[in-house]
Amino acid sequence: MTSFISGNTIFLAFISTLCSADVITMGQFMIYRPIFCAPLLGFFMGDVSIGLWIGMIVEMIWINAAPIGIAVPIDVSILGILSTFWMCKYFKGLHEAAIWGLVLAVPFAYLYRLVDIFGRDFNTKLMHWIERRVQNGEYRYINIGIFVGVFFFIVKTFLFYVFSMIVGGWIYRFIYLELPTFVLKGFQKAWYLLPVCGFGMVMFNFRKIKRLFKH
Repeated sequence: MTSFISGNTIFLAFISTLCSADVITMGQFMIYRPIFCAPLLGFFMGDVSIGLWIGMIVEMIWINAAPIGIAVPIDVSILGILSTFWMCKYFKGLHEAAIWGLVLAVPFAYLYRLVDIFGRDFNTKLMHWIERRVQNGEYRYINIGIFVGVFFFIVKTFLFYVFSMIVGGWIYRFIYLELPTFVLKGFQKAWYLLPVCGFGMVMFNFRKIKRLFKH
């Protein structure tokens, strides 16, 4: 059963979609945070510790990346999920491979940001359409609009994860096998140095918040 799940990209993409849906669709229970979703994917793929370490790094470095108001930051769950998936699928246990996965996941996260902006534009048009219907007394379109919006989010996110896990996995594996030794050694050191950098980011953000409260 475990081997089936760890090799089933469709299932893992669906689980990843549910985690990402928590950002703006399912109430923000914080399951989209890397410290949760990366170990979760690691659990399904047989390596919780790697997922936890990657999730910790992403969580600390991108701790202030949250969709507040009209801000559209990158989806940090993508960083933890993709890097954990790629490493566990192709080079399980190699720390340098995990860091390379994290590096490659960044452009994919920015790619999804463009997809997300398109989705928000679609939801805005959908909202205006519903408003016109409600003004005519057709209140049932409120529920229809909610269903369509959630369904569209899940479909586009699921397709993105399937694409990223498969196509991104090919890119990840091909480039990793061509990386020179000195780069791999640098990634090995980064495995231990990035948490230190992340802790510095946490302290920086904490001090910035503290100054805001003083003012």
